[in-house]
Amino acid sequence: MNDPASRGKRLASRYAALQLSAAAAVAVGAAVMSGAPAARAALAGGVVVATGNLLFGWLLFAPGAAAAPRIARAMWAGQGLKWLWVVTAVWLALGVMTLSPLPFLLGMLAAQAGFWVGIAFLR
Repeated sequence: MNDPASRGKRLASRYAALQLSAAAAVAVGAAVMSGAPAARAALAGGVVVATGNLLFGWLLFAPGAAAAPRIARAMWAGQGLKWLWVVTAVWLALGVMTLSPLPFLLGMLAAQAGFWVGIAFLR
């Protein structure tokens, strides 16, 4: 259990869980204020951000303890894949599935705020 790669992947998973929790809280508020379609949109926004950060974290920590150039390549690959996912998912959510934009973006924002809270409290 002291493997750096598995520790890093567990940490990325914990961040994603915290992000989904924050998005779920916004989804509950959206459900109360605007109904189930708004709640689904808010939850979808959180899933987009949490999944992107999970992809990034798993790729970043995949090499484990490695030389700096290998870690840098993993970081760039993770960021590239994350942003490809986010752009594609936002296009699918707003363009193809026609989810409500405001709750969707609020869910994304809540998930990102969950990440910032995780920086302060998760180790």
